[in-house]
Amino acid sequence: MTVEILDGSIDPATPRRAKAKFAIFETLRFRDRSGAERILKNVCTGGAVTDLLRKGGSGRFYLSSGGGQTGIHGFRLDDGSHAYAHYNNAELIVLIGIAGGLAGLAIWIFSGEMMLTPVVVGTLLIGAYIFLRNIRLAGKRQYDTDNAKA
Repeated sequence: MTVEILDGSIDPATPRRAKAKFAIFETLRFRDRSGAERILKNVCTGGAVTDLLRKGGSGRFYLSSGGGQTGIHGFRLDDGSHAYAHYNNAELIVLIGIAGGLAGLAIWIFSGEMMLTPVVVGTLLIGAYIFLRNIRLAGKRQYDTDNAKA
């Protein structure tokens, strides 16, 4: 799990895929303040961050990576606008899986019929939830503690 602050500008881009409030950009072109260029591949975004990347802008962009996903979870532009929006709903999906595991455990306890797979998968998903939550919290902490203007 890594978090990084990109200080510079991102060119306008069109998402490869967008659904509800989440999007995936195949390629984002970033230039730092010294002019060095960096290409970001398969970047996930959510909410206001997606809207900004469609237009492009200059400022500070907050990048996090972990669990096989890289995403921009916030920005603070030179004009003073800013937003935070985490880029996935994997925590919710994992919580649903944990609830399924708990339901399997309850059935096992009350009926005596063992449903081993939901219980084992639900238990493993607890570790996945902790991992995903730590990625989100690290990104939020990064965004909240960086109050510097670009």
